[in-house]
Amino acid sequence: MLIDCHVHLNNYYTQEGETARPTEENVQRLFDTMAASGVDHSVVLTSYKVNVDRPSVEHVLEILAKDPRTTVIEGLRWRGESRSDLFHMEERIRDGLVKGIKLYPGYDKYPINDPSLESVFRLAGKYDVPVMIHCGDTFARDAKVRMAHPLLVDDIAVDYPNVRFVICHLGNPWFQDTAEVLYKNDNVYADMSGLILGDFTYEFERYLVTRVKDMIAYMGEPGRQLMYGSDWPLVEMGPYVKFLDTLEFDDESWENIAWRTAATLFRIDVSELGGERLA
Repeated sequence: MLIDCHVHLNNYYTQEGETARPTEENVQRLFDTMAASGVDHSVVLTSYKVNVDRPSVEHVLEILAKDPRTTVIEGLRWRGESRSDLFHMEERIRDGLVKGIKLYPGYDKYPINDPSLESVFRLAGKYDVPVMIHCGDTFARDAKVRMAHPLLVDDIAVDYPNVRFVICHLGNPWFQDTAEVLYKNDNVYADMSGLILGDFTYEFERYLVTRVKDMIAYMGEPGRQLMYGSDWPLVEMGPYVKFLDTLEFDDESWENIAWRTAATLFRIDVSELGGERLA
């Protein structure tokens, strides 16, 4: 069983000559890539903005139509004129259409611990859904990286102990800071997605393996809080599956990181995927 806890259906234009694709085509590409990579289920994160390249959460939900191979997390727009409507977000969470909230600090020009997010965190706590947070390096040059530092997650983890938070991308490049936040806070998780664009080079893969193993040595029990993710289509799924194997976890930790922790956190019914039913 393998659950990719971090994918998108956006157009990113990472290669020269790449053109826009309709969301329906990106969905089919996702399913084809999952099949080729041995991924059974993907957690789809919608964007903090809506345009021709970034479909709305309503459009994504309509296309996926509760496909058992996917879970949807709703992206939050918190700055600018078109802020997310928390009333409608709450309805989608209440009805089980979306299973969590994704924050884009740095991109959306607010810090992770912005006091104005209290209503968002209370909404997550009310329905017991996780809050995924972009942390670390950013794809956009105009984003503000300091606002996405993983140490800021400690502030909200302490202030909202009944909310479960996910540090995306292991907080790259602040791996040790992420390890401290995970070690200190039982309500914080992290995904291993989006560590590099494109394929891993041999040298950078060795560097990442060393850094992640250092994280694990510090925080302990990696299967309790770490989850596999890729950040497709910004990256390919295959290299991230290989990277997971390169870390040489014991069998129980591998199973937890590969799917069990994500299945529990996002309430994914793995029996529909042919896997074992959660206790």
